[in-house]
Amino acid sequence: MNLQAYFARVEPLERFRWAQVGWTLEGDTLLLTLQNPERRNALSPTLLNELAYGLAWAEIQPTIRFVRLRAVGPVFCAGADLRAFGGDGETTSTVPQAAQPIVLHEFFSLLTRPLIAEVTGDVVAGGLLLITGATLVVAHHAVRFSLPEVRRGLFPFQVLKALSEFMPARLALVWCLLGETRTAAELAPWGLVTHLVETPEAVYPTTDHLLAQLREGAPLAQQRGLSAYHHLTHLSHEDLHRELLKLVQTEDFQEGLRAFLEKRTPQWKGK
Repeated sequence: MNLQAYFARVEPLERFRWAQVGWTLEGDTLLLTLQNPERRNALSPTLLNELAYGLAWAEIQPTIRFVRLRAVGPVFCAGADLRAFGGDGETTSTVPQAAQPIVLHEFFSLLTRPLIAEVTGDVVAGGLLLITGATLVVAHHAVRFSLPEVRRGLFPFQVLKALSEFMPARLALVWCLLGETRTAAELAPWGLVTHLVETPEAVYPTTDHLLAQLREGAPLAQQRGLSAYHHLTHLSHEDLHRELLKLVQTEDFQEGLRAFLEKRTPQWKGK
């Protein structure tokens, strides 16, 4: 299965009216911005659908290598929009509807473009699925991550599963059961936050620096490596060896080898 399978057809982003997610093209990077601060960027049906459509579009664009994800307002994402469980009501969005339910953890596992989450605001409940689903997470050290579901009569089942890929399952369970709040600095040792910065203003420049580093790598190698990472528990050593042999046959590998021997910067084609 791939991301495009969620939609009957994936068309250019500019053909539609977007309501809760903004998008901007920055060369080889798609910037997606959660922009519903009045609802604390909660995961409403509209926001989920627009986010998924943007990622599905990026996945099929040969010129798009990376995705940046940021949010407007003091809260990066407040988790599920409980008031919208029965639907958003009227929405101005004309983005095509997904043909099947969007389960974030599964959806992110199909994305092969490195995604950098730029976290300048707090993350609550199911919003953590945006963090666990990202490839890199740049966050201000004091940003808070909260799991209050048990205090609402709910339990973060999907978040528990996602967290258990980063920390011991029992520690993830304790966090969910106690409904505690952690800071970005506390989560960094577990890899939930990959890059800590001292001020919110430093988040975006840090991402710029990371993108510059990522561009030095071959696109196909990064994409296939990311895909393998998402499915490591299902891949044997033989499967991974076959993936390596596939890369050896690419134009990018030949270019990388020539550039190494000629002591120059490789010119990647993504082929």
